Amino acid sequence: MSNYDIQPLATMIINSDEQIRAYVNPTRMTILAYLAKEKQSVSMVAGQLKVHPANLTHHFKALEKAGLIKLVEKRETGKNLEKLYRAAAFQFIVEPENETTNKQVLGLIILRDNLNASIQALKNQTEEKDVLAVIKTVRIDQRDLARFGKRLLDLANEFGNSSSDKGEVYSLNASLYPTDAGNVPAREVSIRVDDVKK
Repeated sequence: MSNYDIQPLATMIINSDEQIRAYVNPTRMTILAYLAKEKQSVSMVAGQLKVHPANLTHHFKALEKAGLIKLVEKRETGKNLEKLYRAAAFQFIVEPENETTNKQVLGLIILRDNLNASIQALKNQTEEKDVLAVIKTVRIDQRDLARFGKRLLDLANEFGNSSSDKGEVYSLNASLYPTDAGNVPAREVSIRVDDVKK
C-alpha cells in the first residue's frame, strides 16, 4: 500500500490548451468536484454517478495527464490494485495562454458545461432540492460590467458566509452576454422548482 495524499490548492490557474480541453467537459467537472472533497477511485466515483467504471477511465486519464488530478494512494484489494485520486485544487480558473482564443465564447462554454454537469447530477439525486433559475434581459453600459460582477459576487459571498453549516451547498452559475433582443423592454423568466411541484 502506498500513500502520497495531498491537500488540494485553494485555486489553480488553467492556461494550456491541454488543461482547458481536459477541464471543459461536464463529466470531468463533476469528477473534479468529487475529488476536491476527498480521495476516491474510479469505481467510487462511478458508483456515485451510477455509471460503469469503464465509462470514466478515459476521463480520469485525461485529468491526470493534464495535471488536474493526482494519484494519491494505491491499495491492494485482493487481486486488484485500487488507485485513489485527488483534485489538484478546490477551484479552477481558466486563463488561456493563447491570445487568439475567443475568451467570451470560452467563458460561456465553461458555464454551459458546468450546467450540463449539474443537470446530470440532479437527475441522479435521491432527494429533491430547490433550484432557482432566472433569465433576465437588461440594458447595461459596458463600463458598468465590472461593477455588476463585483456586486453579484458580493451578494453570493454575503449569503454564503452567513449560512449555517447545515445549509445546502449551491453553485451560482452566472453569465451576462450580448443578445439579439433589440429594443424590447427588459424581460424576465424566473423558475423555482418548488413552484412546479405537485
